[in-house]
Amino acid sequence: MSKIEESIIRFFDIEKQVREHINTHRYQKVLISELDNWNQICSSLDTLGDTGLALKSYFKSEYPAETGLSYIYTYGLLQALFIQQDAMNHLSEAFGVPYELSEELKDIRAVRNASIGHPTKNRVKKTTYFNHISRISMGKGGFTLARFYDEGESEFIDVDFSKIAKTQLIGINKAYISINEKLREIDIKHRAKFMEKPLADILHSTMGYMFEKVGQAIYSPSRENNSFGLSMLESIEETYNEFQGALEERNELTDYTQYDLDEYFHGIKRLKAYLTNSNANDFSEFDARIYLDYLHRNHKTFEAIALEIDESYVEE
Repeated sequence: MSKIEESIIRFFDIEKQVREHINTHRYQKVLISELDNWNQICSSLDTLGDTGLALKSYFKSEYPAETGLSYIYTYGLLQALFIQQDAMNHLSEAFGVPYELSEELKDIRAVRNASIGHPTKNRVKKTTYFNHISRISMGKGGFTLARFYDEGESEFIDVDFSKIAKTQLIGINKAYISINEKLREIDIKHRAKFMEKPLADILHSTMGYMFEKVGQAIYSPSRENNSFGLSMLESIEETYNEFQGALEERNELTDYTQYDLDEYFHGIKRLKAYLTNSNANDFSEFDARIYLDYLHRNHKTFEAIALEIDESYVEE
């Protein structure tokens, strides 16, 4: 396996880890709160991925025999390198990670500018160059750039695509690793903050007893059963308020879970009204049984959500 291929594989591996971080709800919710910054992250990540694919295809594909297409390949590769550097700069900026182009990467930009950016009048410091790619020298491995300046002075630069691609990927991967390390630190700190406070402990095992006592108030109504059943139902409500608050504190409260919780609290509200006034005309004992069954069954769903989130906080 070539060094370029190894670097490209590493490049896409780091990209995957960064995407997994930003697509995790607890972090995505924070990032999306600053919409322009979120869009910069998404645009930069997509552009990095696109340019990575361009490099991969260039070195994997056959170089075209047709001269016109060979120019397209050459222009495309140099432009992909240029765009990739800008994308990494903007991704680092969006995540607040320091990023500075190395001299080697600046040299690649200079080659791009001289060859395909502004070849016909390439101003560098106080010197103006007039450049062109030597057509006869063009190949998959690179080309020779002819440069003329200062009333007759000239120079010829051999551009080695394999060399500059290796250099670029080393620099880009180094910057990608810095971003990924910062995101890992954020994740470690967040998980450590809540690891010892599992959500499953909020939905404790004694809640089965609470549901049983609410059921007794419905199936065997009496002043004592109704009073105790109502207090158990209020305890269930308090537990779910605590559960919702814990999800919000962890940034784990998705829109879907919020919808389910709103529906759950509505069920509790209706049962509370029934136990407070069992003679209500719009709510029969059968309705109360159905609502209790709904609350009991969906309690297991919320338990599963709590366990799934808890497990994600202890995984490496």
